[in-house]
Amino acid sequence: MKRDKALGIIERDEGAPQPAEVRMYNCKDSINLLLEYLDGEMSPEDAQHLREHLRGCSPCVEFLRTYRATPGLCKKALVARMPKEVSEKLTEFLRSKIKSAS
Repeated sequence: MKRDKALGIIERDEGAPQPAEVRMYNCKDSINLLLEYLDGEMSPEDAQHLREHLRGCSPCVEFLRTYRATPGLCKKALVARMPKEVSEKLTEFLRSKIKSAS
């Protein structure tokens, strides 16, 4: 177990058994559990452990922000229409690639 006093973070060794009262998630655990956390399907105890990790891990917080924003960005991308000029150029390009491949 590594301890970072400045950040208040305790990292566990992979594979090492951890007593429940000192269990801390690492970044890999956190990323694997985000969907369960966001869907509210995580036990209160596990959610608390995840929040404790997030308080000391800015990369995971940034990943969580990106993860939360992804569905909205996908909806916007699906609604957006490709400009006619771009569509025509893309069609022309693809036809030329298909023609040269045959």
